[in-house]
Amino acid sequence: MALGWRKEYTRYKDYFLNIVAIYKQKQDLKMFMEILLSLATVSFFAVFALKPTLVTIAGLAKEINSKEETVAKLDTKIQNLTTAQTLLDQELTRLPLIEEAVPQAPSPETFVRQIEGLAVKNSVSLLGISIGQVTLLGESKGPKKADTGLAPLPEEAKGVSFSLSIAGEYSRLAAFIADLEKLRRPIAVDSTGISTSETDEGKVLVVLVSGRVPYITQK
Repeated sequence: MALGWRKEYTRYKDYFLNIVAIYKQKQDLKMFMEILLSLATVSFFAVFALKPTLVTIAGLAKEINSKEETVAKLDTKIQNLTTAQTLLDQELTRLPLIEEAVPQAPSPETFVRQIEGLAVKNSVSLLGISIGQVTLLGESKGPKKADTGLAPLPEEAKGVSFSLSIAGEYSRLAAFIADLEKLRRPIAVDSTGISTSETDEGKVLVVLVSGRVPYITQK
């Protein structure tokens, strides 16, 4: 066994020495081996040393892009808020008109005064005006939509029902109706009618209008 081991050792030793001798004699082989070893070293460091760094850089780049998108969205929101504030400042003086048009309370007395003003303006006789049941204080417990048989008001607004009758010449009645339609407080007209009435001065036209004026209560 000892002789066999020595024999194999001697043979491989000779192979190794021959390779070293050839390596020292041939410069091109030497350069090739150096380049091969350099590439192997670079590959080793690239895989085991640079890879974690590259992964970290990629993660940071992705995070930076995400934050840049967030900043861009925030800038857009800030610009929109600035624009909204500017518009609000411009329309601030007109906000009371919105409250007057669609109040947060029934305010039937305000509506009656507006109708009386239109009657005086157009020189027609206000024969009568009636207001339906209204809850001035507390929670409203009016009839349900199914009980009235009327089309619901937009945006779930509540309405004060009214009925009025006016008399006068046709042109003046037409002017009154036109002003009624342009009234700042919107009106949902449910029914209209026209008839004639005998007076000491002769026949006069009588117009009947029934409808609702909306108001919105805050929950």
